[in-house]
Amino acid sequence: MMFSRNGKSSGACTVCRIVGTIIGIIVLLSSIVAAIGVYKAHFLLGGATFGTTNGSLALIALAVNLMFLKKMSRMCPCGGMCACDVKK
Repeated sequence: MMFSRNGKSSGACTVCRIVGTIIGIIVLLSSIVAAIGVYKAHFLLGGATFGTTNGSLALIALAVNLMFLKKMSRMCPCGGMCACDVKK
């Protein structure tokens, strides 16, 4: 489990993992909200609408959120050096 504490992990690394998890959850929630925004911007009362400024901005926001979420999922939680996994 991500929050399990073993003897080799330092306190700073645990805090780093917790902060990384919180940021990941926030980015995931913002991606869900961006997807809802894309739906609402493209499906108005009269049906599907394409080519509006709101729709284009919603798609850009969704793309940026998904790219950031992908980057966050691959990022090492301890400053990019994987200090949590280094044996002392």
